[in-house]
Amino acid sequence: MSMQTSFSSIESNPPADNIAEISLFGPGVGECIVLHLGEGRWFIIDSCLNPNTKEPVALEYLISLNVDVSSKVDGILITHWHKDHIAGVSKLLEVCVNARLFCSNALMSREAFYIAGLYKKDIFSDTDKEIREFGQVIKFLRKTNASHRLVPVKIRHTFYDTRDDISVRLVALSPSNVAVTQSISKLRQIKPNAGDDRVRNIVPESENLNAVAIHFTFGDFTTILGSDLEEKGNPQTGWSAIFSDNIINDLSLPVASLFKVAHHGSETGYHDRVWRDLLIEKPFSMTTPYTPSKLPTSSSIEKLQNLSSDFLITRDPKSNKKVRRENMVEKVMRSVSKKRTIINDKMGHIQVRISDKGIKTISVNEHVVKLKI
Repeated sequence: MSMQTSFSSIESNPPADNIAEISLFGPGVGECIVLHLGEGRWFIIDSCLNPNTKEPVALEYLISLNVDVSSKVDGILITHWHKDHIAGVSKLLEVCVNARLFCSNALMSREAFYIAGLYKKDIFSDTDKEIREFGQVIKFLRKTNASHRLVPVKIRHTFYDTRDDISVRLVALSPSNVAVTQSISKLRQIKPNAGDDRVRNIVPESENLNAVAIHFTFGDFTTILGSDLEEKGNPQTGWSAIFSDNIINDLSLPVASLFKVAHHGSETGYHDRVWRDLLIEKPFSMTTPYTPSKLPTSSSIEKLQNLSSDFLITRDPKSNKKVRRENMVEKVMRSVSKKRTIINDKMGHIQVRISDKGIKTISVNEHVVKLKI
């Protein structure tokens, strides 16, 4: 890629069979990646909702490209079950009838299934979204006798490895076995009993150590999609476990020229060996914001800018545009909410199309923030 990157408008036609695509979507809260693997095959990583329509953005996008989602979507991956990565996945699973649902191995535990079955819709609250969404997935699979569609994922899982005219490879870099074991242990500790008072936000933050990071190769092009994988200094979990496992050398995985930065560009998603050993010098980088925590922070943005040829964020993480409501609605909301965070309702979209030799086009919509050195 040249030093002066050219950005175009989002392409509305589907990519050709010999062209791959990585589309990254992100509003103020939420993340979704739509991959074209060539030959009309599509793969969805995580899910978020269009803030305006409340529909899964991946579904809306693929339909806008005239993709037959019932037959052309091969797989859906839940990298972990935090609410900004799982919203709407049950609808995707229902509509994309040919797709298998991949999820972190920890979510295949009896503890996760039990919690998902226990937590039902609370008409007085909008919390516990991730648990209820996963519960809808399990309910749908049982109702349709389609448990075979649910596939566990841990480090070294290979989703695709084809050697046709263009080689395509999709491999899980995480979670490690230790991260899975720790996650199940935490779920066992917090698992409520039937009849207990409802616990809010029961999914632990440590689930980020259990997130599925992806290594994707299309011909001579490689990208790393970091999900929310974090680093806590334990050599057996997070990014460190990838290097302890030696997966890169064992599977001869090439260094990447594009990086979907982990955990919304936060400091905890950073590991210096990722930039030194897994990526080329100055890769093209992009991420989604998490506006409730104002991620990425100014200091993280500066660091990521210096490490990258270009750094894109799907939305301004500091956006504080107020939503105008009728006086009565505003009065009611103030009476029932102690603290409110303003979420910008615009959906950012970064669309990268790739030949077997490398990036062809980078397209963005008007909400994307473009940062250069």
